[in-house]
Amino acid sequence: MILCSQTPGSMLKAVVLSQIYSDLPCCKGEEAKLALFGFGEARDADQSSLTALVKDLRAAAGIDAGWLMEVPGKTLLRLIAANLRYQAPDQTAVIFAATEQALRYGHAYCLCGLGDISRLFIARARSVSREIHKMLGFIRFRPGPAQSLVAQPKLFHNTADLILKSFAARYPDTRLVFVLGEKALVWEKGSITEDQPDQYCEYLHDRSFDALWETYYTSQYIATRKNIRLASRCLPQKYWDWLPEGKILQQKAAQE
Repeated sequence: MILCSQTPGSMLKAVVLSQIYSDLPCCKGEEAKLALFGFGEARDADQSSLTALVKDLRAAAGIDAGWLMEVPGKTLLRLIAANLRYQAPDQTAVIFAATEQALRYGHAYCLCGLGDISRLFIARARSVSREIHKMLGFIRFRPGPAQSLVAQPKLFHNTADLILKSFAARYPDTRLVFVLGEKALVWEKGSITEDQPDQYCEYLHDRSFDALWETYYTSQYIATRKNIRLASRCLPQKYWDWLPEGKILQQKAAQE
């Protein structure tokens, strides 16, 4: 069994080790999922050097993976990082399988999404990137306590910290807060901390803020040019119950 941390570099090295020793890669703490396989000898990927592993892989399996040290290797690491943020029960399994395909069939096979697993691997990375991009346009902060700005994003993946960091560039000297269920994520002075959400909730339920956006959207709406299909491309239906204009679209769609 090959053990690794849930980081891109460690998982990549675990897959290389799995090819060298014909063993199974596994994230630390998930050994129980391997059932009987979890009781075998364990090797720690964190204790290995990628440069040395590339040489060992060539000697043991005849696989030339020198590209891991070059641009394609960096691209693969970025894709693994994105997949680690994708919320799915088979997250690590897809990462391991796609990385194994990259080693066995070449980096182009994986990075171009030629196989089913590699295609899923690429699609999930893009889904994470799209969420970050959309949230930078959709999130509207509200004035909060202590001159902070507060928002409650609708996220499907683990992207909150990346989105906060991106907004920090727009508001460099402002305390930014995301309310995420039972916790609040706070960006302040270049770092992110967790806080209790209760003190921020009252600022999220200010109906006048939503009414302002509804008024703005309605003023721009042209009934004779109603095109719900096109609107859904700009504002996907999964966000309709979250944004004020989404609720308006939902009403208009119901009238068709």
